[in-house]
Amino acid sequence: MITGARRGEVLGLKWDKVDFERNQIYICNSIQYRPDIGVYEESPKTETSIRFVTLPLETMQLLRQYRAWQSAERLRMGEYYQDHGFVFSQDNGQPMHPDSVKRWLNKFSARHDLPHIHPHSFRHTMASLLLYNRVDNVSVSKRLGHSSVSFTENVYAHVIEEADQRNADILADIFLKKA
Repeated sequence: MITGARRGEVLGLKWDKVDFERNQIYICNSIQYRPDIGVYEESPKTETSIRFVTLPLETMQLLRQYRAWQSAERLRMGEYYQDHGFVFSQDNGQPMHPDSVKRWLNKFSARHDLPHIHPHSFRHTMASLLLYNRVDNVSVSKRLGHSSVSFTENVYAHVIEEADQRNADILADIFLKKA
């Protein structure tokens, strides 16, 4: 959720694109699936989909811990593990099937008696939280890798409208209500 990345972009992330010095990831790769091809890597949908995303220190620390665990697993697996550099991979180092995320979330939701959670929901939640907390549309659009700010505004019009109503309420409190 914290990256705002698409499912395929998260699965396509490689360790050499994680910058621990700047607390950023570079999204420039995506994992996709087609029945006639199978699982494959490709460049993101548009030029604006290729982007740097800054992450909180806490997330970077989790990535460091995960990398250490993954390195230990790679050593334990020996020749079975073929390192392709993916942050998230199958136990043999191969890229994950994009639907594996959805299957895991379905099982998690059922196990914890939660409503259905779609992987894209995390992306929408991140964007909605940022917009509701008055982050400008341009910054949110860039973080999402949208092709245009107007696309972001159209998709999240309801959140922008709600935030604007909150702005009106704040202005009314400041200028019109007596203390």
